[in-house]
Amino acid sequence: MTTLNLSGKPCLLYNTYRGKKMNQRENVLAAINHKRPERVPLALGATIVDGFTGKAKTAFERYLGLPETENIITSRMMGTVKTPDAILALYDMDFAGIMPGPPRENPVVELPDGCYIDEYGCTLQPTEYYFDIVKRPLEGSKTLQEIQNHKYMDPSLPGRMDGLKEQAKVIRESGKAVCIDLCVSGPFEQGLWMRGWEDFLCDLYTEPVKAEAILDKVCDIDIEMYSLILNEIGEYVDVVCQGDDLGMQDRPIISPEIYDKYIKKYHKRMYSFIHSHSNAKVFHHSCGSCYDLLPFMIEAGVDILNPVQTTAKNMQPEKLKAEFGKDLVFWGGLDVQKILPFASEKQIDDEVKRLVDVLGADGGYVFAPSHNIQPDVPMRNIAAMLDAIQKYR
Repeated sequence: MTTLNLSGKPCLLYNTYRGKKMNQRENVLAAINHKRPERVPLALGATIVDGFTGKAKTAFERYLGLPETENIITSRMMGTVKTPDAILALYDMDFAGIMPGPPRENPVVELPDGCYIDEYGCTLQPTEYYFDIVKRPLEGSKTLQEIQNHKYMDPSLPGRMDGLKEQAKVIRESGKAVCIDLCVSGPFEQGLWMRGWEDFLCDLYTEPVKAEAILDKVCDIDIEMYSLILNEIGEYVDVVCQGDDLGMQDRPIISPEIYDKYIKKYHKRMYSFIHSHSNAKVFHHSCGSCYDLLPFMIEAGVDILNPVQTTAKNMQPEKLKAEFGKDLVFWGGLDVQKILPFASEKQIDDEVKRLVDVLGADGGYVFAPSHNIQPDVPMRNIAAMLDAIQKYR
């Protein structure tokens, strides 16, 4: 470990791979295969759900005394940006995430008021930091035929795969693990977005044929996208990421019975496809309390659970590791609701150590924040988190 002084601010440069037997990818593969790694892998910006929002990234560059770089948007909706190479190198990140690009002829519709219509027909409005859905194309008294005939995302549009293989080769040659970022939305969550929460959840109980029409279509789209990606770069991919939020702060959004009856089969179709067309592990992102659904999600083929929202009900690290540690790898865990924005540097250090000791015991853990770093997080707390994981990993 060597020390740099950037604009008068002390900061650490970690050369943790000197003298190590494993390169970064080999170390990651050990951890995600439930073997003891040489150190706990670190992800920050490997996906659109564990990195920086734009203003936070720029502020952290200034804090470290690094040159400010262009904000390269990774999720317009969430306001996330690519983690700069200088920060990745400074803190020895183990992953690099890639995703398909936009089609050559972009199907997103830009509106004069700053809103846009996405590829599923949802209208999103800008807020200070993000975009919120304000108009849902399938909301209200839609017929089954209208739902089936709606124009959905088309994964096959030319341009999406441009340059993907070259990116994957560069990452593999660098010794880092390759993960496919969250590039398509999950069937359940997309149903909530397109139909609206009330209509879609009621459909599951009263008109399931309507709900399943959306679930079928979105699942087919997701599998088509995975097929295109894995045909292009399947030999390089170590982790495939999928988002489908299932939890709230104190419970799942749906009961285990509804998940088992209506949602699990779609996750199983997608994850079986990924497993049969690659050696990659399946990463499933679900915020909130999904504890009650975890046995069913494991049956569906989930290998890695993200973001491990430890402040949600029944999501304590000790409980998760004891009950599901043999089946699931945990990715995330450092709370971004209370700990990262509001705790002291000492409290952050203690929490990082606890996560490594509990979730990292005998492998099966990737350290990351439990969601994206927001603009109001104190920069010293981000540095405290990253310094602590270097100390304890």
